[in-house]
Amino acid sequence: MTDKTHQLIGLTAALGAYFAIHPNDSISVGVVGTILTGSFVGSLLPDIDQPASKFWDSIPLGNIISRPVTKTLGGHRNLTHSILGVVLFSWLMAWFVQAVFRPGLFDQQLYLWSFEVGFIAHLIADAVTVQGIPLFWPLGGNMGFPPRPFHGIRILTGKWFENLIVFPSMFVVLGGVLLWHNQQLCSLIPFFCKSF
Repeated sequence: MTDKTHQLIGLTAALGAYFAIHPNDSISVGVVGTILTGSFVGSLLPDIDQPASKFWDSIPLGNIISRPVTKTLGGHRNLTHSILGVVLFSWLMAWFVQAVFRPGLFDQQLYLWSFEVGFIAHLIADAVTVQGIPLFWPLGGNMGFPPRPFHGIRILTGKWFENLIVFPSMFVVLGGVLLWHNQQLCSLIPFFCKSF
């Protein structure tokens, strides 16, 4: 999947999961910002193993740092697209957030949770592509859904099915999540309270 699709899937998954866990809580700008930022970083981070990733474009000196990092990680869809990668990068992000940001500045647990949801959503999305993912890296090869002999119907990254079906469908799903939880959005978007 492309970066824009990963970002939309990550945000939709994180917001949907937040609403499922907090069905009666109203949502604030701070909560939305934390979920948006956490899912954004989490949904892009698995692709740091390729120099062309938008993640590298979003940080200072990314074009210089990207080359040694991608070589160290072994190229695209290795460690970062595995269960081990989820655990390792979740731990590294937790360490980074606690080391860099003072407590109380933002909800660190919500950020880390959104990061993990975005990261896992990225892996699930890549699992339905032609290449699949090495879920149990370094043991075994790439796996995907649907499995063989039906692997021929998996999605080609960046091609028509992703651009014309998957990406627009995720906007519809995100809209559905927001409409379904419109009462929780009242304090943030009063329009939802009056119209539905």
